[in-house]
Amino acid sequence: MSKYNQANIHIIEEASHWAMLLDDGDLNEKQKKEFTHWLLKGPVHLDEFLQACAIFDVLSDIDPNKDISIDSLLANISKSDGNILTIHSNKINSEKTTKNERRGKNITARIWLAMAATIVISIFTFSQLNSPLFINEDTPNLQLKNDYTTALGEQRSVTLADGSIVYLNTLTNIEIDYTEQFRNIYLYQGEAIFKVAHDPNKPFRVWVNGTMFQALGTEFNVRNNQGTIELTVITGEVALTNNAVKNQDLAIKDDSIRLQKNTNIDFTSDKTLIVSIGQQATVQSNGIVKTEVKADLDKKTSWKVREMMFKNDRLDEVIYEFNRYNTLQITIDSPSLSRMSITGVFETNDPLSLLKFLESSGKAKIQRDGPNKIIICDV
Repeated sequence: MSKYNQANIHIIEEASHWAMLLDDGDLNEKQKKEFTHWLLKGPVHLDEFLQACAIFDVLSDIDPNKDISIDSLLANISKSDGNILTIHSNKINSEKTTKNERRGKNITARIWLAMAATIVISIFTFSQLNSPLFINEDTPNLQLKNDYTTALGEQRSVTLADGSIVYLNTLTNIEIDYTEQFRNIYLYQGEAIFKVAHDPNKPFRVWVNGTMFQALGTEFNVRNNQGTIELTVITGEVALTNNAVKNQDLAIKDDSIRLQKNTNIDFTSDKTLIVSIGQQATVQSNGIVKTEVKADLDKKTSWKVREMMFKNDRLDEVIYEFNRYNTLQITIDSPSLSRMSITGVFETNDPLSLLKFLESSGKAKIQRDGPNKIIICDV
């Protein structure tokens, strides 16, 4: 994946825009909010902004009043015989612009850029302590009832009243419903990681349709995905049942099922399934639970750092994942290409890297069908 892909070029342009605004003076309140939101999209934004600041700082010494004519400079370059060109301004030596005035303007610009860079670094240092690359709401939300939604490509983290943290992936909708007896969360759509604060007297429960997951001191990922519900346990244990009642305790009995091997379990009974660290359980629409005792945790949680890991995954499954994050939507017009095996690590917001890979393989042809639609065809 090239560093200077289309997405990076767009970020560079935006970084230059913000550096120019700061160079010209203070931001208004609306611009400050937009600037902060832009910076919190990821570390690439911070990196490009600081580089843009550095470039503006250097250029301020060359042309403090921005009087150099770019057209004239390009004309001189085109006429150049290879000798060194002298960059000069018609106004730079004007009697109206003194050396002290130029120095004062340079210092002012540098102060603004230095202040902006310091603020940016502080914001990122603070936010990345808990959830890198997220819009981080780390001040506990003391409301016991609330809901949160993420848009296409958006990720965020929310700290709840009890100190638990929820990391929401793209296109996710959850409802928080804390009562005196239970900590209930309803996952209506999408995917989230739940890092649960320990409180044995108040069970932490995640509900997806009729399935309930109760944390037993844990961190776990739940995905509501095309009619299936996928649970991956990162730490601790999670109890899974289809027979829970909202305001009743879940009894963990001796006959609860614990995973010993990869298998399919008929989950229409009233037994509880205990899923431990590193294990995965996928509840299918027919009531069968497909289990894995050694799930790939890096792959399942890579979305938290805006990456997707694929290991011999079908191309149609890979495309589905990319379409979850991007306005650029991709379709496959070939049954054989749909079955093509893909292995690699990709950034969630960089579908072009996948398309370039497919083209370079010589097995696929890329066609654009409008500004936000790509079709992958046989060669």
